[in-house]
Amino acid sequence: MKKEIIKFYSKYRLYIFPAIVSLSSLFLIVFAIYPQTMKLIAGQKSTEKLINRSKLLDIKVAALENLNDKDLSRKVELVLNALPPEKDFGNTFALLQQLVIQPGFSMTSITVSNSSAKVGNSDSFDVKLELKGPRILLSTILNNLDNSPRLIRVKSIDVSSNQGQQNVDVALALQVLYAALPQNYGMIDSPLPELSQNDEGLISTLESIKRTIPATAESPRGKSNPFE
Repeated sequence: MKKEIIKFYSKYRLYIFPAIVSLSSLFLIVFAIYPQTMKLIAGQKSTEKLINRSKLLDIKVAALENLNDKDLSRKVELVLNALPPEKDFGNTFALLQQLVIQPGFSMTSITVSNSSAKVGNSDSFDVKLELKGPRILLSTILNNLDNSPRLIRVKSIDVSSNQGQQNVDVALALQVLYAALPQNYGMIDSPLPELSQNDEGLISTLESIKRTIPATAESPRGKSNPFE
């Protein structure tokens, strides 16, 4: 057996040694060099990702430091007044009274629906007003509602009056909008969102509307519906 092995080795030694070397090299490549190379590449990618994230965070911190806190608070307040995160019945009723009484109408009744309905990405609740006042000033009420500091939609209007009388009875069906605050503010390293020119224009419009409407009294915040 030993002689046969020596004879076999002597005959094929030129092939056996390269084969052993090749197999050893292949073994090293598959089980040692390749995994280490993959780990090195993954480590480099992770390092680059961390460096890029650090740069984004530095940019975001610089942008936050340059923000005007007072100006931002003013804009947030205007937007939340126009589209509050809750129904806020108390302030809504106070505002509607001002919008109606200002042009000389009186409110004979107000009915609110506690159910909600979707309007685009916002929610809404229905309010029905019954008013009495001069026919000639009806357009003023509609204009007040259209330019309300809070988003209000007129669903329907019904006007009735006796012949020859200047006063009219008006039934208004309104939708008052509100929207919950967003729950997802993005990743910590995401770019800081900026207001577009259109956003700035809308805020300027809200600010000009606010100047024309006296501030309403603050309602209790303990319950969304003060009549429940």
